[in-house]
Amino acid sequence: MAVIKRTKECLKKFKADFKKGLFSEGDGQVLKAWAREMELFGPKYIAESSEWRDHPLERKWSGYRASCFSVNGRIIYRIIDERTIEVCEVERITPAHNY
Repeated sequence: MAVIKRTKECLKKFKADFKKGLFSEGDGQVLKAWAREMELFGPKYIAESSEWRDHPLERKWSGYRASCFSVNGRIIYRIIDERTIEVCEVERITPAHNY
């Protein structure tokens, strides 16, 4: 079972972007589904699931992963506890494939 920690910056930006209409109610439901699956099944399940098109990032984001929640929307996260791979931290949720 994984624990998801969201950075203060991530929560603040997500709330502001949601108020601006950059995320829909449907996006919110999909994000909740991702979080449930991450918490219940862990990062390995998310990485292997074709639904989330999860992949490692490179360059500036080396060490992070991205899960797709819409055509352009991404959840950028990193696994904090690599030994047990139980703790994830959501770094950024973006409505555009621009990170």
